Amino acid sequence: MNLLAYSGIILCILQTNKGFEISREKRAKGFESDKYLEKFGYLDEAKGGRQHDETSRKYAISEFQEFAGIRVTGQMNEETLARMLAPRCGLPDVIRPGDRIPPNARETNRNKPSNFYAPGFKWDKNEVTYKFVGFSRQLPQSSQRRAIRNAFSKWSAVTPLQFRESSGAADILINWVFGDHGDGSPFDRRGGTLAHAFFPGTSAISGDTHFDEAEEWTEGKNAGTNLEIVAAHEFGHAIGLSHSNVRGALMQPFYGGYDPNYQLQSDDIRGVQTLYGSAPRPQPRPQPTRAPPATTPRDRDSGNNPDKEICELKFDDIANGPDNRLYAFRFGRLYKFNYDGVGIEKVYKNSRRVFPKAPKNIAAAAFDRRNNKFYIFKGYKLWRYSQFTLDAGYPKRLQGWYRNVDAAIVEDSGEILLLKGKEVSVWREDFASPPRGYPVAIGVKWPGLRDDLEAAVRYRRISYFFKGANYFRYNDYNRKVDYRKSKAGPWLGCGRPEPK
Repeated sequence: MNLLAYSGIILCILQTNKGFEISREKRAKGFESDKYLEKFGYLDEAKGGRQHDETSRKYAISEFQEFAGIRVTGQMNEETLARMLAPRCGLPDVIRPGDRIPPNARETNRNKPSNFYAPGFKWDKNEVTYKFVGFSRQLPQSSQRRAIRNAFSKWSAVTPLQFRESSGAADILINWVFGDHGDGSPFDRRGGTLAHAFFPGTSAISGDTHFDEAEEWTEGKNAGTNLEIVAAHEFGHAIGLSHSNVRGALMQPFYGGYDPNYQLQSDDIRGVQTLYGSAPRPQPRPQPTRAPPATTPRDRDSGNNPDKEICELKFDDIANGPDNRLYAFRFGRLYKFNYDGVGIEKVYKNSRRVFPKAPKNIAAAAFDRRNNKFYIFKGYKLWRYSQFTLDAGYPKRLQGWYRNVDAAIVEDSGEILLLKGKEVSVWREDFASPPRGYPVAIGVKWPGLRDDLEAAVRYRRISYFFKGANYFRYNDYNRKVDYRKSKAGPWLGCGRPEPK
């Protein structure tokens, strides 16, 4: 049986940086960018000697540049090549274009997880056990146990998860192996693959984590490969996380080497808390009862909690901005979110201070990262911005179906989708009418999702839809709504912090 197809492997193949600079020029000479883009999900595999067309290649390069956090040009350049040659994890970053579910596709097999990106897999319990099937011969067993405990502790510190070593049956089996070790994902020699892990699940190999014994495993020094940091990254996969495109996150695909002060970043924490929730708060010790101090209305209102206007804010639409920040529009005002996407950093009483000549009450907004263009829709008109400058000749008139839309969302593929009433359609500036197959019902594109939505955004590779005080998180893999929640806490930072 091919375990890759069966168990939803998170095949995280990390390439070491030892000797990287020496071999970089040699690798660059034989480097094929199309093969790289195919391997990591940006292009479909070209079969039968076929070549990719320039449009597909441009979109793929743009998507990689966006994910890698470098300037988006759609063209191969020195910066892009350097990033492609950098040490990284072998798990594909995105779903291949051909595997992205089209709006009229039949229901996918939910019992066959993707072998590259399957958000939503998690352990159905809070105590997860692990067992050492073998050890590396390069470090004392006590050092290895310490590294593994420390790696797990990064995740248990921010979730209800507790990890316990077991001498019997266990959820996660840990081993150091050479070459072909029977799971369909052979290791190579030193300087190539470092480790891989499997998603949570019910198969015999679910959660298992393997390290390549051909590598030089070290503890507390720059030389070789730091075991604890690699293990912490791998265990992120083993508890259900995919890769992050946030620079500095532990779950980003590019291996950064030894850092004695490494920590989970906010994106790692929010990702894992989306699956498991936050760590329980320690119970305070009982204190003697004291009379509460007298307060005035001024005292009660002087805290850091957002005011009522923010906590009850509805969105005309919400979109990623040219500066990688979230922006929400409402009645001519513009709300700039904090860097982590929770809470409002700044309120602009007139959105035109940021987007010159924008309409007072927008209908929809979308940022096309491939071309670095920000679009605002209202009625029969379209506004286009480069960064925050209105392009010459805009606003322009929209055609046919694309008039009077309600919301917009940009998919990972770069496609802009416009929502209108009960329907949704792909949109491009050169479209006078929806292409073949569109528009389709919102319930066909996103089964289980209601229509008459007010706003939508694709944020950190998850789709969110808004209606009034609530939002809906959509699970693209299972093609269902995960849940409906109030947006006050997860988005506007009101009340007790909670994940999106």
